[in-house]
Amino acid sequence: MSEYLVDRGFAALSLITMLLLCDCSSPNLAIEANPMPEKQVATYMTSVTPSSAYDTPPKFLKGYAPFFPEMESKRRHWGYAVVEFSVTADGTTSDIRPITATAYSFAKAAMRAVQNWRFAPARKHGQPVVARMRLPFTFRS
Repeated sequence: MSEYLVDRGFAALSLITMLLLCDCSSPNLAIEANPMPEKQVATYMTSVTPSSAYDTPPKFLKGYAPFFPEMESKRRHWGYAVVEFSVTADGTTSDIRPITATAYSFAKAAMRAVQNWRFAPARKHGQPVVARMRLPFTFRS
């Protein structure tokens, strides 16, 4: 139960941070199905893996922003999703899971986008290692 509250607290904090720090007129924000801005990913992505497990964290290389779910678009809803995933030693993503979301369709869209992203993997003593990451997504129509 306490883990659930921590996850919900983290999600709420992530959403508030994202909304407060986000300048919607900024050209550095992700736009549906366009390349995801590297700086945006670096700003909001956090490591779940203890930093002692790697010398350098994973670095986002390329990927596309998620599509806004069609059903939510028709309803004119906005929402968010927080997903957690592993960046593997070859720079791909695996074990992508939703942590929280305003609707499952937002989590599904975020997970679908992340599964095709590429990273420079985390490294420990020069060798690539797996790192678990968490990233919030905000969806606005």
